[in-house]
Amino acid sequence: MAGTNTRKRLRPCVENPPKRQRTGRGSGLTPEKELLLDCKPLDFFCYYVKQACLKHSPQPERAHRFVQSHAFPPAGISTEIVVRFVQKYIQRRVAKGDPILELILVGTYQAPDHPFCYREILPTLLRGVQFHRQDRYRRLLSTQADDKSARSKPFEELQKQLEDRYVRGIDPELIRSGVRKGNVYGYGEVGIYSAEHQTSVMPGLTHPEGLRWKLEHWPLWLEKVIYPLLCSWPASTDSEAIRTMLETRFSKELPEGINTKLPVGPGRSRKIVDLFGGDVDYALSAVSQAFLFSEMLRPSLREHRTLRQHGLGAGCFTVRGFWMAYHRNNKTFPCLDTATFCPGFVGALKGAAAVKVAQFTGVNLSGKGADASISWNSWKTQLRFGCWLTALQRHTNEAAKEDPSFRQAVKAAGLMLPLHCSDVEADLCFMSRLVTMFREPEGSAMWQSASRGIGSNLPQKLVSELFK
Repeated sequence: MAGTNTRKRLRPCVENPPKRQRTGRGSGLTPEKELLLDCKPLDFFCYYVKQACLKHSPQPERAHRFVQSHAFPPAGISTEIVVRFVQKYIQRRVAKGDPILELILVGTYQAPDHPFCYREILPTLLRGVQFHRQDRYRRLLSTQADDKSARSKPFEELQKQLEDRYVRGIDPELIRSGVRKGNVYGYGEVGIYSAEHQTSVMPGLTHPEGLRWKLEHWPLWLEKVIYPLLCSWPASTDSEAIRTMLETRFSKELPEGINTKLPVGPGRSRKIVDLFGGDVDYALSAVSQAFLFSEMLRPSLREHRTLRQHGLGAGCFTVRGFWMAYHRNNKTFPCLDTATFCPGFVGALKGAAAVKVAQFTGVNLSGKGADASISWNSWKTQLRFGCWLTALQRHTNEAAKEDPSFRQAVKAAGLMLPLHCSDVEADLCFMSRLVTMFREPEGSAMWQSASRGIGSNLPQKLVSELFK
């Protein structure tokens, strides 16, 4: 829909950009911390993109040593490990053109968000999904709300696999004595969740039991609620169909369509279309997807609300995963378009604060004061976040035109510009680790926590195991 030419036409999403504020030399700050403080709004984002490009170029030694020695992914997430695993292995090799199975696998992957864990249990998961689909989910539909036990033999086996993986690598004596329970987080051969999130904490259940419940029940929610929703929603490129939907279904929320004003701060509001630089098609696509995101989380149809209980634990981070899975690919579900939209969640806030995007755009996510709580489920919040992403998209494009060294780094890494919203959102999340490592003394507790969060570089042999 909104291609490169459209991006060039975007007007700034800011009226009076703040001037650069320098700290002055001889302040005793580290070069990294001074860089953070010195950067004009949005410039540190370009710095991070450049560093990620250098790391994944033929000359990785040119990147900052923190970036070199840790698992910071490419700035364009098409070649990021998880996106490659989901798109090339799960969607193409496993689903093999079955759109419902593809959605089930893409959705259930979000439960652990751990490619090595998911790859290990995948054969058993497929047998369990096949069993319930052939049974038309009757066993799950007849399950009482307080019964969290496995409803099929394959999922009993899957829970045992998760329990074995949970304690793998731990001295059995520590398990018996109660000193250790298991590895909640990890990578490679250990752990059942990634460090980013943990969707399966359920009262009265262990971590493996809770994760098994999600993997068994989510397919019902995905097939009976999410799949028909995605199929019925207008294509992101069909502006007329989107206009019709907004007029017939969301006229109360948007009485003036995309010219409706949205609160962006205390006593301030702005037309929705102006949040996206005045680009009408871009704004319509973003609005359509923001309502779709909200509908996934809070269904308006009664039958969908009833089945939502089988998607227990699937929140903003999980649903955001659909856009990551269909990054730069809206062939299966044309209503998704990462060029114009990607849901945000709390993981992007530290990166966004570091690049001063709220200051640059004049848009607060809450629509109120800077300290007001943020409702990530809200379509309004997601549109405000979309304004942030648009500003960063545009700024990165301009930087690539004006800065030869940045342009060369982008070219050497094979990064595709313009960045998609999914690229920008993921970069903000990953960048938050580097922000902490720049701000905190090297080796301090917070520095080490950020270091562990991003992880060390993975051996290529380990990564290749995912695709066998």
